[in-house]
Amino acid sequence: MKILSMHSKNRLGFVFLALLFSYSCREEQKSDKIVVKLKESVLTKTMLDSALSSSANSAKLKEEFINDWIETEVLYREAINEGIQDNTEYISLVNRSKKELAGTLYIKKLVADNELIPSDNEVEEYFNNYKEDFKLKEDLYKLFFLRTSFFEKAVQARTKILESGWNKTKDFFRTDSTLTFSSVNLYKSEIEPVVLLRVINSLITNETSIILETEPGIFVIVSIEEKFAADSIPPFEVAKERAKNLLTALQQKEFVKEHIKKLVEEHNLEIERYTE
Repeated sequence: MKILSMHSKNRLGFVFLALLFSYSCREEQKSDKIVVKLKESVLTKTMLDSALSSSANSAKLKEEFINDWIETEVLYREAINEGIQDNTEYISLVNRSKKELAGTLYIKKLVADNELIPSDNEVEEYFNNYKEDFKLKEDLYKLFFLRTSFFEKAVQARTKILESGWNKTKDFFRTDSTLTFSSVNLYKSEIEPVVLLRVINSLITNETSIILETEPGIFVIVSIEEKFAADSIPPFEVAKERAKNLLTALQQKEFVKEHIKKLVEEHNLEIERYTE
């Protein structure tokens, strides 16, 4: 008799994966900071940070993840009390999930053991063949940044930038660990805080900003090296990293596809196909 709904199937699958994840991290829990504990089950800071990417590691998402974890644990305990683990449908779902998870981890290991890194020529060829795919959806800025915790140092550096430019200033202060120089590409939506975006939007190319305190005790100077408008196609050097990531993903996908095809051929004698 079927007693599990489709929602229950999905939930139980999630429970299995969550418990497996929890088990794999058990050794780390001994010295790791505990975020929440439910009897013998614990959610540690390492587990929480691993589950949330750095770009989405907000307090709201953390709270949502913690609440989901608690609900999963509570539902699992209730399911155990109701004898769900002995239900044939549950056992079938768990076994299928185990196979799928094992296959996923095998592919992950396969890709890691056979690192595919396209050459610069391959990446450039890929970019040239699919330029339209790199058309910008929003403004992109190539920026010079200087950061420091010392206002006096920021004043000295800005004066030097105005006199000699960014590259010579960076070289002049190369032994000064209190100053951090960087050149980055940022989309408009990635620029924070809002006051920094406003200042950048007010600058013309190669103009140096005033000294900004973007957060308490952090002083920033910025300059636009180049700006690429939305709907334009940036030059290869600007899009190179994205092109490399996309091509790498495509090559990995093709490699895995061919590897699986080869495995199927090797195991063909063990495969029996039935037709109605």
